[in-house]
Amino acid sequence: MADSECGDIQISRHLGIGLKVEAAAQRAKMHVDALASGMYLRVENGDIVIADQVVYRITGYDTADCTLTLELLKDWRPGQKDDPNAETQT
Repeated sequence: MADSECGDIQISRHLGIGLKVEAAAQRAKMHVDALASGMYLRVENGDIVIADQVVYRITGYDTADCTLTLELLKDWRPGQKDDPNAETQT
């Protein structure tokens, strides 16, 4: 996967609210050092859960820059495809 195909995962911190995932690209790269921080993400069954809002599957590892390549699996943010509070169409 070329770097040009990877987008950004953007996270912001809001006083009194916590962390918010502002942008979650379908494909992204993450430095392995981010896993050690553990502040806003965790690994569950081999997938990376970020701020309890998005889930990424690890699809590869780039030895050149020590990054994991990721694919978006679930997006629970309001208004996104897996939003549990979205109204269902009947």
